[in-house]
Amino acid sequence: MSGLFLHLTLGLIFCSIQNYAMNPEAGLCKDKPEKILVSILLKGTKTDSKLNSVVIPLKQAGRLYMIEARINDLEGNLIFDTGATELVLNRTYFRKYASFKKPAGGGVTGSMSEVHGTILDKIDISGLFYDQVAADLTDLGHIEDKRGVKILGLFGLKMIDHLEVIFDAANSELRLNRVDEDGNRLDPDVNNIQFEFTQKLETRCHFMMIKGRIKDKELIFCLDTGAEINVLSNRVPKKVMETIQISRRSTLGGSKSGSVEALYGTMNEFEFGDFQFGNMNTVMIDLSSMCEAYGCYIDGMLGYDFWQKGVFCFNCRKKEIRFNVGKGVLK
Repeated sequence: MSGLFLHLTLGLIFCSIQNYAMNPEAGLCKDKPEKILVSILLKGTKTDSKLNSVVIPLKQAGRLYMIEARINDLEGNLIFDTGATELVLNRTYFRKYASFKKPAGGGVTGSMSEVHGTILDKIDISGLFYDQVAADLTDLGHIEDKRGVKILGLFGLKMIDHLEVIFDAANSELRLNRVDEDGNRLDPDVNNIQFEFTQKLETRCHFMMIKGRIKDKELIFCLDTGAEINVLSNRVPKKVMETIQISRRSTLGGSKSGSVEALYGTMNEFEFGDFQFGNMNTVMIDLSSMCEAYGCYIDGMLGYDFWQKGVFCFNCRKKEIRFNVGKGVLK
């Protein structure tokens, strides 16, 4: 089971590489990153005209979802990871690129990882095109070794936060719709799925946050498509901890030094909106180092088991998440 946590730990280290500072009470970042102007063109394989949507097939490697990508002249896979703030590249394949040093990020164990930044000329992702994209460089070799696939990097939230995103994990599919400044689809008839539930989506320091409940206690969760298992802070109220069925204990090591104790178990009573999601694999750890790196407080992260429950549509401009679910209980 500890191998299941490899990408989770890594994601926590790299999603915070900008080291954003945040005032939790105000809900606003004190130090915003540089604004990156990205030219994006959605198009089909046989036309140069702009389209309003694109469907991207996803591949799976264990509990990771991957997108086939071509970066300049290099082909490989990007992990679909909304727990990363932006694009993160595997240094193995981009060593010769001009780069600059950036502030290091912290992980769940408090370890530090040296990070460099670079600029890419172009990226092609199944008909989604980017020009002049800023990216971070770091080592992702141990994910490749574990999964046996070529990993070019992490496809983070900033790459899609200007689009409406429909994530269908069970069918390994990602649908992206172009929207206007208010978050309304440019083509209202495309991908016109009817969703049962609609809830508020918060964006704090370039992460997606929602408010869920366990035993009537409201908790703040980060939505992380790159997390292989759900995470819950070991500092949640006792009433919440009592709902987690613990199966075993383990010790997790960081990328360089340090370790944390982890309790593996099952989250049974997580509620979001008017729906109880049922059994989901969960690990309980101390999230204080990660919260410091994020620049804001969270009670946990929702990963693979959460996304497998249904089809989710998130729209950062509207600050809204909609979903249909197939397994669980209506309140």
